[in-house]
Amino acid sequence: MKVIGGSDSREGTELLMATAASVSPYRPSTIYLNDAEQRLYSLGRAIIAQADRITGERKNSFELEISEEIERKLPADVKRHGGVYVPWSLKIDTQAARRSEERIRAGLDTATTTKGKEVVFTEPQSFIEYLYNRMVVKALGAQTMSGLQGNLSFPRQTGKVTGSWMTENPGSDVAESNLTLDAVLMSPKTYQSTTSFSRQLLAQSQSIVDIDNLVRSDLALDGALAFDKAALVGDGTSGAPKGVLSTTGTQSYVMAADTGTGGKPAYADILGMEELIEEVNADSLGSYGWATVPSIKALLRQTPVLANTIAFPVWQNGDTIDSYTAKITNQLPKTLSKGASGNVLTVLILGIWSQMILGLWGSGYELVVDPYRLKKQGMIELTTFVLADVGIRHPTAFVYSNAVAKS
Repeated sequence: MKVIGGSDSREGTELLMATAASVSPYRPSTIYLNDAEQRLYSLGRAIIAQADRITGERKNSFELEISEEIERKLPADVKRHGGVYVPWSLKIDTQAARRSEERIRAGLDTATTTKGKEVVFTEPQSFIEYLYNRMVVKALGAQTMSGLQGNLSFPRQTGKVTGSWMTENPGSDVAESNLTLDAVLMSPKTYQSTTSFSRQLLAQSQSIVDIDNLVRSDLALDGALAFDKAALVGDGTSGAPKGVLSTTGTQSYVMAADTGTGGKPAYADILGMEELIEEVNADSLGSYGWATVPSIKALLRQTPVLANTIAFPVWQNGDTIDSYTAKITNQLPKTLSKGASGNVLTVLILGIWSQMILGLWGSGYELVVDPYRLKKQGMIELTTFVLADVGIRHPTAFVYSNAVAKS
């Protein structure tokens, strides 16, 4: 096991180098498990060991030692819940998880024998990579930072020095102007979720790698979906982060066909949304990316760029709109309304997603183990606590319409 500072990606590292001097306090560190430790680590064993501790049987294990190391590195003001801490760097074998699901559907029990290849450890993704790889915002270019401690403050320029042309000996001084700055603030927000697994199934994970990966992928997928949705539509209330649709300064767009009750998108709207970003010079910050729901993709696949005999669609093969990456997600709202027509509306977003920062605090997440609530069912209840936040450095680099008609 080793502890290193920094982020989980190359672009994140570059971001840290550029901003570390302005972030205070800032002491990122992440615990990484080497290959031998990855093979040794069992999440099922960690859960059972923690459950046994709670019921009075004091046990030590490799997993609990890792947990204690992660907890020691948490800031003093971070609330503890008495759970076991699971490192972000823990690997997830998605193939093994799928095999395990198939076996459970076929009726897995403790008498089931395993074959050699089922317990061979493959080189998959870390927990945090698995999480990010299932996020639309990350696929579109959002930057990532993990191992964070304390609140973050990123400086942002809001005004520039201005000058003017002067004649010789004008008789008056040139007007003074100053560079103006503000800050993008990020602080840890707590995400919780609850699930449960049978003690019997978790006990099998100590000898069957597939089961352990099923538990890992289940927890990671839940976190990925929650974090992705917060980055898109989080409203900043009840402890949630603020996403694109709620961040002050993001730009809104009204479809040309919208007469007060929403409107279907056309190619002219695509150009109009791009124009809004270009008008504020935000296009120099990076490449565009589009996000919407499947029904709008289907509509734009049938919407021509130009009404001619060739009629190329707005949404083209390879999932691009106007040559920029386009992604669909079911995380965006699909049942919005505007006016009294009863039209069912949805959302289309254009953004320079590299301006979005996804932050995770600590070297892992906390997993609270409750062996009591479902004891009569032979189940152990698990509650996750993830500390995360979303920051948008230049909100004007995002344009959205929340009155997009699907038909």
